[in-house]
Amino acid sequence: METFSISVPEKKSSLVKQLLKELGVIINTDTEKKPNKITIASMKKTSKGEELTKSSSHLDLMQKLNF
Repeated sequence: METFSISVPEKKSSLVKQLLKELGVIINTDTEKKPNKITIASMKKTSKGEELTKSSSHLDLMQKLNF
């Protein structure tokens, strides 16, 4: 057997799991959650006190942080 690591959109994960199960594929889910590079960059900026600003939403904040 071969091992693959794939990223599946959350909305499609149940469909993909169902299809793979029908094909006899063994599914091992990765339970470790890691922040993406945008989150890491934002965390670094805010920990230094850089570009702190009031925002009305998460999207507004990300736009103000140039992401």
